[in-house]
Amino acid sequence: MHPNIATSPPMLEPIFRALPGLYLVLTPDLVILEATDALLEQTHVKRAEAMGQHVFRIFPNNPDTPLLDSEGTVYRSLQQALLHKKPYHTDVLRYDIPTADGFKERYWKTTTIPIVGENGEVQYLVHEIRDITDKILGDRLNQQRQEQLNLISNATKAIAWEYDIVNDRMIWGEGLQEIFGYKPEEMGKNGDSWDSRVHPDDFERVQSGIREALANKQSTWKGEYRFRKADGTYAYILDQGYTTYNAQGEPIRTIGSIIDITQSHDTQEALKESDARFHHLLEVLPHMAWTASPKGKVLYFNENWYSYTGMRSGQTDGWISVVHPEDSATVLTNWHNAITSGASYELEYRIRHHLDGSYRWFQERGLPMRDADGNITLWIGTFTDIDDQKNPPEDREDIQLENMLRLSPVHLCMLNGPDHVCQYVTPGVYKLYGNRNYIGRTARELWPELESLGFFRMLDEVYTKGRVVYLNEYFTQIDQDLNGDLRDAYFNFKYQPLFDSTSRIEGIMISAVEVTNLVKARQRAEALAKGESGS
Repeated sequence: MHPNIATSPPMLEPIFRALPGLYLVLTPDLVILEATDALLEQTHVKRAEAMGQHVFRIFPNNPDTPLLDSEGTVYRSLQQALLHKKPYHTDVLRYDIPTADGFKERYWKTTTIPIVGENGEVQYLVHEIRDITDKILGDRLNQQRQEQLNLISNATKAIAWEYDIVNDRMIWGEGLQEIFGYKPEEMGKNGDSWDSRVHPDDFERVQSGIREALANKQSTWKGEYRFRKADGTYAYILDQGYTTYNAQGEPIRTIGSIIDITQSHDTQEALKESDARFHHLLEVLPHMAWTASPKGKVLYFNENWYSYTGMRSGQTDGWISVVHPEDSATVLTNWHNAITSGASYELEYRIRHHLDGSYRWFQERGLPMRDADGNITLWIGTFTDIDDQKNPPEDREDIQLENMLRLSPVHLCMLNGPDHVCQYVTPGVYKLYGNRNYIGRTARELWPELESLGFFRMLDEVYTKGRVVYLNEYFTQIDQDLNGDLRDAYFNFKYQPLFDSTSRIEGIMISAVEVTNLVKARQRAEALAKGESGS
């Protein structure tokens, strides 16, 4: 159809407007002559306001993104079509659309077709646009998830993974080749990439555990099994996953991490021969765990318990004090009944987090271990965090990522803007600098003692120049148990810029990894070497 809209018969006008595509008809001076109803609806523009107006008056730049010149990009594409009298295409164009609630981020593909008259001059421009916002934002989300997986992989020396259950799509984080010898493209993109590499003797057991967790709508799943490496050997691994469910309770996505525990497993086998109690205990160490005597006296808590509750390391008495007051009577009663009956013990109740005083729901399970005669020799138990199930968060994926970062051995701090305002810290930062009410405060407010060390100049350099800065083997003293007792420690610090969707620097991520053992080992070796050379 020749779109001579200004002089076309009246019946062509409603036909053009009813076209399903997004079209604008412009004069060579870029004045709007016509538009399809679909385009006006998509861009929230009224026909009466648009007709006869300059295109950039109706579709201005987003004032909130001053560095993004969408008008300029479109103007140049229109001029190319006018100048060369040939269609001109743009593959990806960000052009935000004004709405009653402000500008909305939008991405488009455009084609500008010049309509040339008999005199060889361009009479009209037909500007076609296609909305590709969902694809761009989806790709960005996948990229962000991949970056999150890589961050977790690097921080924990594990392989982070994500499984899109609905689309049967598997994403592997960094560390895959280093630990298992596979490149990501060698693994495959669907669930078979995992299924085919689990040891045949372990596969059904692991699958059964996953099916049970999904059937019970559990947010967490954990399993130990053997996984085939690229060289054909099998590694013993600890695999932990966090599952997201939709409003209908159907599982849609799982994110998790894999840790190679082959060396630990070999140790467990040796311990099993000498003492079966500690083999079982090692199996549950990823959670808070405990052991108790046959009469119910707690003998041991693992480090995860002390880190969460703040109880003094090694203390086993007084544990009921960290249980929610409304739950403590129920806990003691059920524990007494389990000891009396010798039956397995299972209960849900709230436990206080020592850093902020908040309570989270846990499921406690206790199992009696018996000798050959059936007598109880030891109780072993674990705590599983079920707070997400008891109190579903609005954004479950963020909570899951938070849980993984909180358990990471790397201490993280995120600063935003040129004033370096703290937006996020992991609990380990409290061990480094104590409780300073981090969130919402600037770096200068939080660490005034670092002024003389040039700390703030370094932050400014990272923020303005986008450079990554490393500070290795930095000596300090930390409050390991948050009880006021300081010990010497060495840390490797990394300061890296964070970029927004337009590649502008919006903040800084600080990570700190303790290397005290490595430094002291090297110091001992150096001292020994000096002694030998002087003899």
